[in-house]
Amino acid sequence: MVAESKVSNSYDNLIDFLHKTKPSLESLPSILFVVSQDSYEFGVVSDLYKAAYKKSADPYEIVVFVAEPGDLENFQNEAGNLDMFAAQKLFIIKSGVTFFKPWLGKTKSKSSPKSFSVPDTVKILIHYDHWDLPKELISIFGEHTSHFKSSKIFPDKRKEAFLRASKEVEVKLDEEAEEEFLLKVNPSAGAYLKNLEKLKLYLGKKSFGITDLKEVLFQSSEFSSSEIVDYFFEKDYGRFSREFSKFKIGKDSLLIFLSLLKDHLDKLRIYKIIYRMYDKVLSEKEQSDLLGIGSYSPARKNHTFKRLRKESSVFNDMEIQGLYEFLLEMNQKIKTGSEKEETVYYFFRKMEDFFHPRNRTVRTR
Repeated sequence: MVAESKVSNSYDNLIDFLHKTKPSLESLPSILFVVSQDSYEFGVVSDLYKAAYKKSADPYEIVVFVAEPGDLENFQNEAGNLDMFAAQKLFIIKSGVTFFKPWLGKTKSKSSPKSFSVPDTVKILIHYDHWDLPKELISIFGEHTSHFKSSKIFPDKRKEAFLRASKEVEVKLDEEAEEEFLLKVNPSAGAYLKNLEKLKLYLGKKSFGITDLKEVLFQSSEFSSSEIVDYFFEKDYGRFSREFSKFKIGKDSLLIFLSLLKDHLDKLRIYKIIYRMYDKVLSEKEQSDLLGIGSYSPARKNHTFKRLRKESSVFNDMEIQGLYEFLLEMNQKIKTGSEKEETVYYFFRKMEDFFHPRNRTVRTR
């Protein structure tokens, strides 16, 4: 039976981890799992640990394991044996899912340990390249284990995460640029930090406006899923098709566009229900919360209401139902196949049908 692991040593995400720790050996967790499929986030933490060891007055050794045959056994041997020439040791483990597979589940080896402890002079940093961390593995390393997961940041937490990320990178965006950043950048800690650092690195300054974001992050030569969603709901076929012409198979993703399309379609469907039945009953705050825009700034919230009001008169219930059916169809096509040329071509033909319906019944007298 696996002992119930403590969760007090977990962090919300990379930004929360950076906010709560300091670049010193004493502050950094002895055992840290970076649960992320994004190698960027692990690289940030790895650099933080390495910098802390460089500042240390004691001799140290950094040992890197990459899940090659025999690495797990070598790690077990080295982690338990102190080196008289290196008072401190840092073990960096990459590809953690493959590395620790012999310790877990039905396929675990008979020699798999029930517990694994290390001396105080040893720290272990693991990139667990998955979306979750098994409780069985936390139990093996015990109560000194810490971790954070690279999960999607929920809408009501994005402003706070953005401000923390800005503080970590030491940059500032004006109000318009901040709104654009939150609207278009993938809501994850790694994406926030990476894009803010990119602004700082490329432009060599610390304060940014909307023009800076468009120049560095949202270049017009690149396909933009968020912009093409806007053009779709505006029923602007010209701009929609021009933007889609930038789509590169193998580089860009239809799934990102479809996800954004569904998010906005959900808002539109909810707004139509509110407008028909509860417009005079619910306050603006209650309506905002139902739409998932409660955390928006007043200006962006007002813009969203105006946009939904306009779209509700343009998209009827039958069109909305048709879009949901299309989303289910595309999701199945992509997940059971791939985003190959024929899938992308099929997608664009269906989009054309939404702009220029071909199956309308022609009535004659």
